[in-house]
Amino acid sequence: MHLGFVDGQGRVYDLTFRTTKRRIRDAGGEWTLEPGEAVGASVAVWAEMFLGDEQRPLLRATPGTAFATDRRLLFLAGDAVERTPDAPTAFRVTIQASGAALDHLFRKAGGREVVEVRKTDVKDHLETDDGITLRIEAPWLGKAGELATFLLGLRPASAAHQAVAPLGL
Repeated sequence: MHLGFVDGQGRVYDLTFRTTKRRIRDAGGEWTLEPGEAVGASVAVWAEMFLGDEQRPLLRATPGTAFATDRRLLFLAGDAVERTPDAPTAFRVTIQASGAALDHLFRKAGGREVVEVRKTDVKDHLETDDGITLRIEAPWLGKAGELATFLLGLRPASAAHQAVAPLGL
């Protein structure tokens, strides 16, 4: 699983604002895919994420677009995510980067929040009338070798079903 940011050129950064030295899009804007992988249609959804079974908020309810393959789900926050000096990102974590760096990423470099979930990290899912919640187990910052539990909610239900369909859950 990856939580972080992607700039307008497809470069991926983690929550500590360090580059991961990988891209999810190439210079032409196409998705960077693994051999045999194909991206399904894009789906407009709202996503929110919680850390642990105690549901500590990690990603506030955020509009964006979901893309999925048979191997992973990607959520990209939309262009219109509200950003303030007190809440410069939709992630509810302290970002150790200057305001100028955040401003550059989001306003000048076309940056957005990104959540990438591998199918192998999805341990369960719950379908409700208003959406789908995925229970994910994956490494977390500062917990080397340990897995943490995350809950990723996708809404509304019709879009959530379409978004996760390629995963075959």
